[in-house]
Amino acid sequence: MSDLISIEQELVRLASILDQLTDEFQGLCRVAADSRCDYDVQWAKALLRAGQGSQKSTQKDREAEATLSCEKYMREARIAESIRDATKERIRAVESLLTVHQSRLKWLDEGRRF
Repeated sequence: MSDLISIEQELVRLASILDQLTDEFQGLCRVAADSRCDYDVQWAKALLRAGQGSQKSTQKDREAEATLSCEKYMREARIAESIRDATKERIRAVESLLTVHQSRLKWLDEGRRF
């Protein structure tokens, strides 16, 4: 009986964590999207500025200059995207643990019937 109780307690704990992570994930998706948008806009502006300079520069030179000039935005976007992706993986891990504990609970419950 104590196995059933401990499994049920773990299910409740994991469900709570999953709920919290899901709520957190929505906000992180928003931050990542906003950061990526800021970076893309700054990169495009920098690329346009780089194109107004010397006509002898190549496309790669202009892209490199644009990337360097908006390094801060690129870093913020990549960090936000990494945090979002890590949270998504944590959600998957908690879902897997929930499935394992649900299977254990079902197995123990069916074993008690016989």
